Amino acid sequence: MAIFNPADPRPLYHQLAAQLREQIRSGDLAPGARVPTEAELAERHSTSRNTVRLALNLLRTEGLLISQRGLGSFVRPEPPMKYYASLTGSRRKRLEADRRRDTFAQQIEAQGKVPRQVSTTEVVPAGAEIAPHLALRPDQSVGVRRRVMYANDEPLQLGDSYYPLDIVDGSKIMDPADVVEGTDHVLEDLGHIPARYEDEITWRMPTAEESAKLRLAPGVPAGRLARTSFDQHDRPIEVYVVILPGDRHVLLYDVSAE
Repeated sequence: MAIFNPADPRPLYHQLAAQLREQIRSGDLAPGARVPTEAELAERHSTSRNTVRLALNLLRTEGLLISQRGLGSFVRPEPPMKYYASLTGSRRKRLEADRRRDTFAQQIEAQGKVPRQVSTTEVVPAGAEIAPHLALRPDQSVGVRRRVMYANDEPLQLGDSYYPLDIVDGSKIMDPADVVEGTDHVLEDLGHIPARYEDEITWRMPTAEESAKLRLAPGVPAGRLARTSFDQHDRPIEVYVVILPGDRHVLLYDVSAE
């Protein structure tokens, strides 16, 4: 039985979470294993069920545990998805795919899962948040392509792309049907070759709408990556805002040292 350290300034539930986290990382609690019940853990650690409940909730927000209604808590059976931010939008990857797969599909398939996207499109004012990134006025119209992206039918991320309407109006980008080759390839066909990107990354709690679409448990934070794409003339041509649940992703960059 693990013993709490009275000299440890952390709350008891943090100490218990640390002990369970170590059991998961060492393999004592294997992927897919059922975690003892609240009552069993409370008795084993001589603590209250509320302390156990708080510890388990903390591990759920970290993505180490999942819950199944009526069955209890289990160690997440699969590792978090790797989001290769430096490869998303890679022209080399797009050309290698020969217009058959976009970069999202390539990344998900490389991790052994089946990708799927559900898209909608609309025309809206750029607004105060997006307009500066596209060098537009807030009242100018932009085309928006909104996606819910799935891996093995689990909602994995949300992605909203904003484009100057004069570039994408009437193009495949404004058709909600799946763009198999990827929207960057369509932009290139329209004469705007993505040449560089600027990323802004923040972490926050999700909105109620984001939580519902991504089926997030209470307390799970989300990463927000806002990528502005610039074409060969350094004109901003897209702002892509992707929401990444913190319990399902590892954000990776491959940065050249040159």
